[in-house]
Amino acid sequence: MPIVFMLTLAMALWLRLPGLEQRPMHHDEANQAYRCGILLESGEYTYDADDHHGPTLYYLTLPSAWLAGVQTFVDSNEWTYRLVPAFFGFLLVLCTPLLRSGIGCVAVLAVALFSAISPAMAYYSRFYIQEMLLVFFTYLAIASGWLSWRSGSRRWAAACGLALGLMFATKETAIMAYAALFGAAILCAVIDRKVHLPLKNMLLAAACAIFVSIVLFSSFFTNVDGPLESIMAYQGYFARGTGVNTDHVHPWYFYLRMLSFYRFDGGPVWSEALILVLGLGGCASIVLKKIPANCDLGLARFIMFYTLLLTAVYSVIPYKTPWCMLSFLHGWIILAGIGVGALVQKGRWSWLWVVPILLASAQLAGQAERTTRRYAADYRNPYVYAHTAPDFMNLVRRIGDLEAVSPKGNELYIQVAADPKAMWPLPFYLRGFKNVGYWDAADPLPVHPPADIIISSPALEVDPDAYLSEYYGLRADTLMAIHIRTSLWDAFMQTRQ
Repeated sequence: MPIVFMLTLAMALWLRLPGLEQRPMHHDEANQAYRCGILLESGEYTYDADDHHGPTLYYLTLPSAWLAGVQTFVDSNEWTYRLVPAFFGFLLVLCTPLLRSGIGCVAVLAVALFSAISPAMAYYSRFYIQEMLLVFFTYLAIASGWLSWRSGSRRWAAACGLALGLMFATKETAIMAYAALFGAAILCAVIDRKVHLPLKNMLLAAACAIFVSIVLFSSFFTNVDGPLESIMAYQGYFARGTGVNTDHVHPWYFYLRMLSFYRFDGGPVWSEALILVLGLGGCASIVLKKIPANCDLGLARFIMFYTLLLTAVYSVIPYKTPWCMLSFLHGWIILAGIGVGALVQKGRWSWLWVVPILLASAQLAGQAERTTRRYAADYRNPYVYAHTAPDFMNLVRRIGDLEAVSPKGNELYIQVAADPKAMWPLPFYLRGFKNVGYWDAADPLPVHPPADIIISSPALEVDPDAYLSEYYGLRADTLMAIHIRTSLWDAFMQTRQ
């Protein structure tokens, strides 16, 4: 069994680490990286509820930067940032045995395998956003809470509280997980017709959760308004969750369709139906009380209720983005592990199930490889959502070519005229240039001194005698224009003769 687990860990690393720099930065990633760059350079963090979420991602990126010798935003690169979610994605697999006493050895191995090779889990483990951290902290809260409940350990109770606090300090959607956890506990208590409340451990966990949340949102007690602002921010997030002032409104089956069967515009088929089917099998074994012999029925029932409730909540609210489903997907992965454990112990020939499950898992791993490599920025990939087009990197390379031939080097005067939210991830890729100015697309650009490069939407009109224009894809439905001063273009063309 240890060998199987080690191979699973190796698979998790292989799907998460190689080529982290190859996919263009998503605009959300670039925005988060910029915020982290402020913390890296100034040592200061102030909570901003406008799509930046909690502070854990930024603070936990600092060790990655320090170990790489990165001291400024300019010095950083994609590895600096993406290594953090990759680490927590790997840690999620590594910490699966925490539930061994609750769901059994076979189920733990299956959960570790599915966590490692799930295309969604692998893909977003390479994505510099908060989701993978939230999934890990949620799992840690469940696992340590179970261990504390089982043994009465105060250390595990403190670990559970720490994880609950880190959930809140990671992303506002933590309250949805809280609601599902609470609802699952109530349902389990109703079914068992008894309530065992270890009040001292519960109070310890609550104190740890509140303390770590206050420490992080207050920027280690330097911003006294931070904790209150983290609560007041929910007014805006509740409105967004109901579909107000957002483009990310999708039908209730958006996630389930994506996970069960997805094919778009002649691309390959994506499906994580293996996890869903085995997860439903796990639910059936729990309801029928035919779980593995070494699986605790109370814990299994709790995980089932938690997963079903969280899936329902995320499906009902109109606001949806693909990465949000990771929270309930991991619940289905645990249920799938229980389902595998139930199948394997069914009888004399039960191990015959292992072969088809392994074959289906190999196919799932192949999907994960395809998702994280060849189709990592392909719009036909279901996990590629409002993503930067690969063609955008040609624009970045063009700017690098122009920098190389200009005596100004990284002091080229660059004007960017675009909607503030539409220009990302451009600021990340221009971080090394000293003379970059940003204007709203509707604002007139200054003409003195004349810009060496103007980057804008295609609608901007420039003097054709003064600038040569090229066009590149920013996203699947968005073009970006680069206008190059003719003298600079001539210098570049001389290097191509």
